[in-house]
Amino acid sequence: MKAFPLRPGWAVLVFAACATLSPAKEDLHRLRDRHIVALNQVGFLRDGPKRFTAPLSDDGVRFLVREADGSRALFKGRVEGHIGDFSAFRPEDSTRTFVVVLSGGGLKEGVSDPFVIRTNLWQDHFWQSAVDFLIDTRSVVGTHPSAWGGCPWRDGTYYDAILPSLVLLFLSDPGRIEAMPKQIDWEADKARVLSDDFRFDAANPCSKGVMEAVRRYYDEIEPPAPDAPDVVKLLHWGAGYYCVNPATRDPSNDPLGRRIHAQTLEQVAYVVWAWPALKRWLPESFHARCRDLCFKHWEASGALTIPDLWLMKSYHRTVGGKVRNPVGGSLHPYKGRHAPGHSIVPNLLMCEVARREKRDDSDKYLQGAKTQAAWLIKNLDWNDPRSTKGHRMSEHRTVPNMVWFLQRYPEAAPAGLRASIEEWARIAVGRSENLWDFRRYDLDSNWTIPKLNDVGNWVGFPAIATAASWVVEEAVRRERLRTLAVSHADVVFGRNPRLAAAPHHPEMGFPDIERGWPRGYRNDVCARLETVRGSISAGPGTEMFPFRPEGAYRHPEGWVNYGAAWCTSLAYLQFDARGRPPHKAFAAVRKNSAPRN
Repeated sequence: MKAFPLRPGWAVLVFAACATLSPAKEDLHRLRDRHIVALNQVGFLRDGPKRFTAPLSDDGVRFLVREADGSRALFKGRVEGHIGDFSAFRPEDSTRTFVVVLSGGGLKEGVSDPFVIRTNLWQDHFWQSAVDFLIDTRSVVGTHPSAWGGCPWRDGTYYDAILPSLVLLFLSDPGRIEAMPKQIDWEADKARVLSDDFRFDAANPCSKGVMEAVRRYYDEIEPPAPDAPDVVKLLHWGAGYYCVNPATRDPSNDPLGRRIHAQTLEQVAYVVWAWPALKRWLPESFHARCRDLCFKHWEASGALTIPDLWLMKSYHRTVGGKVRNPVGGSLHPYKGRHAPGHSIVPNLLMCEVARREKRDDSDKYLQGAKTQAAWLIKNLDWNDPRSTKGHRMSEHRTVPNMVWFLQRYPEAAPAGLRASIEEWARIAVGRSENLWDFRRYDLDSNWTIPKLNDVGNWVGFPAIATAASWVVEEAVRRERLRTLAVSHADVVFGRNPRLAAAPHHPEMGFPDIERGWPRGYRNDVCARLETVRGSISAGPGTEMFPFRPEGAYRHPEGWVNYGAAWCTSLAYLQFDARGRPPHKAFAAVRKNSAPRN
């Protein structure tokens, strides 16, 4: 990898862990006389990739890994192309923290933030905060009595993919989900929000009819078992809400308006499909209502067709690095509403549900998925970034769906499906050969998606790269995809040009982070996501890449859609660790599920 030349005169930020500065402080000093180490402030998997970026360091500069409070070198290496790799360092699990130390090459010594190395890092350090986030952001019953957007989650949308993300997280390790603390009390929530003293904040878009829907949810939907895991209770809440209120609209200038969207039903379809693994805690009446909702409206919603908004000719164009209509309107595809192929797996799931229910229409769902997958192969241009990263946090609903089809139904998969995934992987890897191991939007002027907060794409990319690695045949590219899956999680948690992790309030769910995102959104507007646990806010835009930490900030507001993408990635990383893709994980859980007493 070629070293990246830094322009003279650029101001740089040295983070607080360097030299004599306290790693606990937030203040960043504009210095250029020492090495900088940008890495995941939380840590690394024991047996996974462990890489950092040294943006000021020349090739050959030495680094070592030692305990944070020690002096003995436990691993040594050299920087190449502004990257240091200590993946071969695999200490036994412990409570120890480590640091990377860089020295030589004409700069003063630089010391990284402290980090941990654990066998189960993702689960131990990220699963609980990911679930807490979706507990707190529930509309009405969560931490604020409002429902921005009128969906089950505040600022949620028909395309937020929260229900699929929760199903996948559960299936990736049911035992871990069951062992997590139980915080949701269905009966207590019901009593609180239906009491005469409860005051719903209706001064938000799409709030009309929300309280009526909540009352119907508690009156008409039989409750989950009191001992159900929180993830299962979240599924009950989200799917149950849609059962009584299936027609919604995205208030952000969405031209589709209020309707029963295909993507709403597709979310519920995951719950129906996973029913054999969930029925220990959920009543049959709930399952029947979700199933009937899907079958009744599936075809009319357009879930079997090719939506016009998948057509690349419908996309806004990027001209001279700027997107037309950059701050308002539908922002298609950059808003992330209509990721191509989002219906493929839901149609496969409906096929399996129809077979399980002994219906005679199962083939139409399989054919719908096949038609859609074939359309992607023929019509999507992976070289056009609008077809990939341009779909922002929803991109994880394209390539992983193609992979699922290929692995689950190889005989029914359309010709060219594997080749199309391989081509996507070739392009993604090619755009990631840089000092951050970061997939650029393009190789011209845009590192990140034009104009918008890009962090949602980063949190979803581990799922995409991991899924693709399961079917890519070339070994070097396959391993590179696994490295990129981790590096994109790393960039979220500190390995980026601003040397800051994406959560603005790391004290609320991310205690291992030294520096959260410096800019935050206002606390008491919109979905109030700054006030909840586990919220992922923002990251550097093109303005700060490749290393301009003084560059302009982008909009710092988080989104529940980011939380769904992160849950999906956490699930895929666990599927990969266990060597079982989602459909095989479901088969194993279904086989071992015990009926309720």
